Amino acid sequence: MPVHIDFFHPNRLAIVVARGEVTPVDVAEAVRQLLESGALHYRKILDISSPSRPLTAEGIEKIAALMRTAPNAETRGPLAIVISRGDQAERAELFARMTAGERPVRVFHSLHEARRWLEQQPLGKP
Repeated sequence: MPVHIDFFHPNRLAIVVARGEVTPVDVAEAVRQLLESGALHYRKILDISSPSRPLTAEGIEKIAALMRTAPNAETRGPLAIVISRGDQAERAELFARMTAGERPVRVFHSLHEARRWLEQQPLGKP
């Protein structure tokens, strides 16, 4: 599966890693896992630093809309997005702008910086 999620329940952290060709179906499955895990309020790292084909702007808009309509959407915890290439930056920043008023979100080029910022952010409410 191109999208893998590790949950670290004691730390209330979810790490989502996307590798290879990621489709909207893969993303929908990952969102389903997040919702069913009860970890929506956790701090999250989304590592998209090496997918071979990033989602389109339309796909990103659909993900944002899906997250907004999810049960307990208002409880979402902060999100750090880790990227490596310029084409990823545009799409990651688009998603961050689209969802910025909903919970803390930032884009990083380093996993270390993302983690440091995330640790300073409050959790969402369970």
